[in-house]
Order: sequence, then structure tokens, then C-alpha cells
Amino acid sequence: MAASLLLAGIVVVLLLGWSLDKATTENARSAGRQVIKEIAKEGARDLTASDVASTGDSASVIQILGPAGGPIASDPAIAGRPPLTTARPAPGHETVETIAMPVNGTDDDYRLVSTGVAGPGGPYTVISARSLAPVSEASERLTLLLALAAIPLLAIAALAVYRAVGSALLPVERMRRTVAEISTRDLGHRVGLPPGHDELHNLATTLNSMLDRLASAQGAQRRFVADASHELRSPLNTITTALEVSEHHPGAMSTAELLGVVSRETARLRELVDDLLLLARTDDTSDNPPHAEVDLDDLARSEAERARATQLQVEIDTWPAKVSGNPAQLRRAIRNLVDNAREHAKERVLVRTGTAGGIAFVEVADDGPGVPAADRERIFERFVRRDDARHHGPGTGGSAGLGLAIVAGIAARHGGTAECAGAGDPGYPGAHFRIRLPLKDTT
Repeated sequence: MAASLLLAGIVVVLLLGWSLDKATTENARSAGRQVIKEIAKEGARDLTASDVASTGDSASVIQILGPAGGPIASDPAIAGRPPLTTARPAPGHETVETIAMPVNGTDDDYRLVSTGVAGPGGPYTVISARSLAPVSEASERLTLLLALAAIPLLAIAALAVYRAVGSALLPVERMRRTVAEISTRDLGHRVGLPPGHDELHNLATTLNSMLDRLASAQGAQRRFVADASHELRSPLNTITTALEVSEHHPGAMSTAELLGVVSRETARLRELVDDLLLLARTDDTSDNPPHAEVDLDDLARSEAERARATQLQVEIDTWPAKVSGNPAQLRRAIRNLVDNAREHAKERVLVRTGTAGGIAFVEVADDGPGVPAADRERIFERFVRRDDARHHGPGTGGSAGLGLAIVAGIAARHGGTAECAGAGDPGYPGAHFRIRLPLKDTT
């Protein structure tokens, strides 16, 4: 507002100065007009100083120059002075200029209007001068008045804006206090919604949505920690029990049996830890593994050939599908799907790749029991296991319910999705898993 007032004040002062300056020039021209008429009619033979003297207006003086260029009549205030200007306009023309000259004890700027006159006896020059001091004084006074008026106006405006903005932002302060009182132990409190449907209401709604997401994430994290602790405790308990039995009952378990139990549970424990680390990496947005051009069809074919080592019939239907991503992570995702299908299939597994609408996909289907519609979304959550999956051993991630969660995490990390659909191919009535990834940009 101060800048606006300053700009407005400058504009007003400049406009006033321009208007007064123009009026001064017009007044000087008007003052000499009567003298010009008389000289044009009768010449300057009978012209005296009283004819050009100002009538009480000391700010205006007139001087008449004869054909020879010297003064022949002057206002008493400038009597005896040489010509006020060297300008000699032709008859019917005028010259406007500004000079400084002492008049009546002052040394002010004067606006001179010099007009050429063709009269009896030769050409004459009528010089009409008017002081510019009133213009300067008016501009200075206006500047001072504007400055004096702007100071209280700014103070009043500042107070009004401060009170208005403070009142408008009071709901924001209430939100801040409410959010500051919410601790990580209790995310149940919510911000009160201000009345109306303005930006502050939208802000409060957004904060509450964020708190809902934080509470949901905190609950999921707590469940994840609890489930991970339970899963980690299981192999540790098995190893501890085996060692205690071997210690207190030496003949109950041979060394080979003990080593077998310890090795099996250690492998299970190591796989679980590796899965947890991989899930943490897929959640960490600051972790940027190297990306390269990946042929999904090659990865899928390789994993399908690996599954053919079992007694299952593995059908491979792969078409070229290039994406940009981390080869090791994408291989892990496909391997988890193939291993999941291998564990659930009765006789047959289908592995397919292709492209459609700028999307590359990998599909793995089996002829097993399938996944109920109610479980097709939650099956990608961590530590989610169906009852018929409890017997799975290490190697697939299925024992801890992390295999499909890893698939979903890797797909999301690469800008894609993982989904479970119903049976879609004849001969494969079981589960039908699909990974969708954006095709590599070849432009």
C-alpha cells in the first residue's frame, strides 16, 4: 500500500506540475496578446512603459524589442535591461523557453513566450515572461500534504489489515495448535472444520485426510512389525528347541538331524530377512537402483524353463516386451509369480508376455484352486496367507506371506501394477496373476 500511495502521489504531483506549467505558458501568451494587437495596428511609436507594465502582477513582465533588436519598451520591473532572450521569431511565429532571471529581488525561473509582430515601422518582438515560482510552490505544498496524509492513512490501513488478516487466519492458528498437540502415540484427534466451504475449510479437510493416512500407515506399520516379529520368532524357536533337546536329551536327536533342522530354519530365516529388506527398498523412494533396458520375455522364459524342472507342464507364450527397470528386481517379481503358481498348480502353469496399448505385461496362470474374489486385492498385502498356503516351505516367500507383496512393491516401484484376476484361459481355472509395466520409450 505504501508503494501504491507513493506511485499515486508521484503521478498526482507530476500531473499537477504539468497542468500548472501549461497554464503558466498560456498566461504568458495571453498577457502579451493585447500588446501584440496594438503594435500590429499602430506600431510602437507611441508605446510607453506604462502600456506594458503589469497591473499589480509582479510575476508577469513584458519587454518589446524594436526592428534593430533593442528594447523599446519594458515593464518597470526590468527597465534598462538588455533583451531577455536572443530569440527573434518571424512575424506570426512564437518561441517558448525557460530562463532564470532576477526580478524584484528574486531569482526565479520564468517562462518566456517571444512572438514576432509585423507592424508599422518594421518587425517587432514581444517578449511576455511569467514566473514559474507558483508552479514550484504548488508542487512542493502538494507533496508535503500528500506525505502528511499518507502517514496516518498507512497507519490506519496497517492496523486494519493486521486485524483483518489476523481474524481471517485465526482458524489456521487453531489448526496449528491442534496438529501440534497430536502425538505419534495417538493419531485419533482431528482438526475442527471451519464454517463455510472456502480455502481454510479445504485446508482443514486436507489435514484430516493426511492424519487419516498417517494413522492408517502407523497401524499398518505396527501390524507389519508384529507380523515380522512373529515370523522371525518361529524359526528361532525351532532352532532353540532343537538345540535344547539335543543338549538335555543327547540320544533323542542325531547330529545330522540337528544340523538339518538348524540349516533348514536358518535358510528360512535368511530368506525372510532378505524379503523384508527387499520390501524396505521398494518402499524407500530415495533408493534408486540402476535401471536398464529389460526384455520381460527373456526373464519370463528363463523362469518358466526353471519351473519345467519339476513334474509340471509349463506352457510358455512369450512375445517381445521391453521396459526400463532394474533387471534383478523384475526377475525376482516374475520368479515369485512362477513359484507361487508352481506351488499351487495341479499339473499345468502358463507363462505369457506381451504388449497392449503402450503397456507391457507378464501373466502367470495355473490350474490350482485359485483365489476367491474377496481375497484378490488383499492377497498382495504383507503377511497375508490363505489357509491352504500354510504348508509351503522356504523358497517362494509364501511361508511368510511376502512373495506377492514383493511383486506388488516391485511393480509399483517401476510405475506399474500387479493384480490377480479370475480364470481367463481354458485349461487354467486357477489363479491368474498379471504385472503391468509401461513400455520403454523408444522415441
